[in-house]
Amino acid sequence: MSSGNFTYVFIPANDSKPIEAIIGDKSGGLSDDCLSKEAKQYFFKNSDKGERAAALENATPEQRKLLAEQLREEVKAQAAQSSYASQMSKLDDDALIGIMQANQTSASCEITALTVPTSVNNQRCVSMYSDDNARTQNLPYNRRATELLVACGHSIAGEPSPSRVAIGAAPPGGICGDAFVGRCHDDEIGDIWER
Repeated sequence: MSSGNFTYVFIPANDSKPIEAIIGDKSGGLSDDCLSKEAKQYFFKNSDKGERAAALENATPEQRKLLAEQLREEVKAQAAQSSYASQMSKLDDDALIGIMQANQTSASCEITALTVPTSVNNQRCVSMYSDDNARTQNLPYNRRATELLVACGHSIAGEPSPSRVAIGAAPPGGICGDAFVGRCHDDEIGDIWER
């Protein structure tokens, strides 16, 4: 693991706010990456996930039972289109609530690859971190982050096709909400990951 600092970028959705360069600590490496942690905490803090986590934690047994029944009904409605939904509808209440809790109340973010590490670019990659719940929270469109995505070759025209791999693909329609951008050296063969 290396020591020292690195610089990453914060791109606010509000065009009147400046893009900021932020200094981060390299020492965490991939397993404790400063940028990933900061982005996840930023998006968590600016969402209602904390309130939802507290509400679930303090729910009475009756409220948890009612929630599980509501979730099961929602899942059953999706069962015809998804084998996962069919399996989820068979879970017990605690397991179903646990899955919802993990998905709806944890600090997370969407990571979009702007460039991928190859020998041509000396195994350097650039990634954008955005709120994975931006659309459901109706966050504002981020023109600058979306223009960066498009300049890096991403199409934002439509949904990813099931016939092609979409990991790291741009969200359809572009970025909503604030975003962070960082670069790293990622050489799997050389076992190197460093900001």
